[in-house]
Amino acid sequence: MSENYKVLIDLFPENTQEGFDTEALLTIWDEKDDFNALMQKASDDMIKLTSVIEDAEDIRGTLKQFMWSNCKACHSRYREEH
Repeated sequence: MSENYKVLIDLFPENTQEGFDTEALLTIWDEKDDFNALMQKASDDMIKLTSVIEDAEDIRGTLKQFMWSNCKACHSRYREEH
């Protein structure tokens, strides 16, 4: 999953703002540096998750901290509602 987040950084070049039927909001391009930073953080957090998950006493809390919070941050800011 860590590598998947890194791939997302390159999937929204400047010339792709229009003409594609996606659920991506224009905010991705307007805040490209912030988007890229969030994707890098999510990638780094996946690596951290693999190193702490086996010893975590609160699996649900650990998943929320290192995975779901990143998913929510991205989807709520850069993706249209369903």
